[in-house]
Amino acid sequence: MVDVMAFLPLNELPALFPHVVDWISYLAKQAQESGRALPPIEFNLAQHVGVAHPEEVRILSVSEIPLPSHPRVKQLARRVGLLNADTGGLTAVYGVIVHRDCAKNLRLLAHEFVHVAQYERLGREGFLQEYIQQIAAHGYLNAHFVLEAEAKSVEACRDAGVHLF
Repeated sequence: MVDVMAFLPLNELPALFPHVVDWISYLAKQAQESGRALPPIEFNLAQHVGVAHPEEVRILSVSEIPLPSHPRVKQLARRVGLLNADTGGLTAVYGVIVHRDCAKNLRLLAHEFVHVAQYERLGREGFLQEYIQQIAAHGYLNAHFVLEAEAKSVEACRDAGVHLF
């Protein structure tokens, strides 16, 4: 198992958490202002994975996922794997920010829609606190929210007849 605590020191999180919330709030606002609504296939996938209000979801396609402005938050996000060269998308409440090369990847979008549903269940701060704790305890790839998103996105795509590969 990866020693997540070596690069995600929990003692720093209370001071950094407001900066994480600010970053996610900024991304959510950008998506709401400039993002697109879901076409029917994406709307149906969002409903299938549990999004209560898919009409609120906006997809913002970008050339690069915007980084946090706070240097330590940026550093930690990169170290835990949230923001690396392979990052295709990131969810900010009802905003789904995706790399433009991934904008039509229905499996990725469905994965991000699961995170939208998680935000709906827990609220912005509740989701972020739990997500950070899961990453700290298990690493990004083994965080419960990520595993749930992977499982539900694959199932939703399969049920919709979307070919994953």
